[in-house]
Amino acid sequence: MKAITHLWTRISSEKWEDTWVERLRFAGEQALVIKKFPASRAIRIDLYTDRVTAQKIRSRFGGSVRPFDAAGWQPPAPKISDPLRIAGELRVYRDKKLFLKEREVGKGRALLIPGGMAFGTGDHATTARCLQLLVEAAIPLHKAGKKWSLLDLGCGSGILTLSAEALGAEKILGVDFDDRCVRISQENAILNALPRSHFKKADVLRWKPPGKAGTYDIVTANLYSTILTASAGMIEGAVKPGGRLILSGILAVEEEAILKTFLTLQFKHLKTLKRGKWAALMMGRNPASNSQT
Repeated sequence: MKAITHLWTRISSEKWEDTWVERLRFAGEQALVIKKFPASRAIRIDLYTDRVTAQKIRSRFGGSVRPFDAAGWQPPAPKISDPLRIAGELRVYRDKKLFLKEREVGKGRALLIPGGMAFGTGDHATTARCLQLLVEAAIPLHKAGKKWSLLDLGCGSGILTLSAEALGAEKILGVDFDDRCVRISQENAILNALPRSHFKKADVLRWKPPGKAGTYDIVTANLYSTILTASAGMIEGAVKPGGRLILSGILAVEEEAILKTFLTLQFKHLKTLKRGKWAALMMGRNPASNSQT
């Protein structure tokens, strides 16, 4: 992890808070602080990071950058609301002590995804809705005793990848463009004793899944809408005929455009889950779309 040497700051409207969380998710939860002002609709976004990253963010989003002395600084403690329960099948913990105390009791498989390490502890709407849809898609496969597979694009902390293994997947690959996300996902796999989950650094705009087309029973893609659109062809080719595609990272106002993109391919729309400004989609690939891709 790069040393924290600079602070990037910008004032914005509170209605864009979720958007800033998405934009800056790569930095890790505890590097990002959003401050709200009484009797105001403005927020201040503070990102504690290194000089190069701060300057890149300023060139893209504006704001200001100043040197920051991290010697006496401690990142804000994450808000713990453990566990996140998903359909009675998963319990996701951020607090290690509580996880160790409760992991053998309660309904569903317990996972530990420490907060503040990388994007994707389950708290944000995009991740939580992906988890819910993943459980819905995975449980029928597991109950049928089928050996199934998952590809997780934009794996973040590895939470979806690891959840898939906990739900019975046997072939599992998580992909992320960020070195730190890949490293932390690998550490989380070890932490949870989930050896079948593998992780790879790759740019989804240039990468192609290994092996023949239509390899994965379930593909999850928690990415920006622009990246989902640009990589739609690759994503389509990764999903088995009759398989499931879960799309997230989508602002509700962008849902129609994303649906249009994937409906023109070999998918049908099965379900949408919304929370606040965000939408997550479940798509099904046409069972007859065999070797056309």
